[in-house]
Amino acid sequence: MDLSQLLGAAAPALGFGGLAGVVVGYTAKKITKLLALLLGLTFILVQVLAYQGLITVNWGVVQSVAEQAWVDPAGATLADRVWNVLTANLPFAGAFIGGFALGFKLG
Repeated sequence: MDLSQLLGAAAPALGFGGLAGVVVGYTAKKITKLLALLLGLTFILVQVLAYQGLITVNWGVVQSVAEQAWVDPAGATLADRVWNVLTANLPFAGAFIGGFALGFKLG
């Protein structure tokens, strides 16, 4: 599919920042869907193994590890840190953010 068909008349106005945002947003949504699928399948596998008595899961430890991965000691979430990396040194952050939203919507 041609990008100009997807974006229509807005394509020239977006510029590089917007185009980069569309690409990153589209990719982020696809990766998010894939990660959600993998996480769900992993959870089902763990539950089946636990049901069969092959493993025992300490859910308190799992929750603690997940919380430490999501929120750093300074209180910033993983999403905050990723967003800071993606938008660092972008003079076209406004177009990038708009493009990201559009790309995430299209993905």
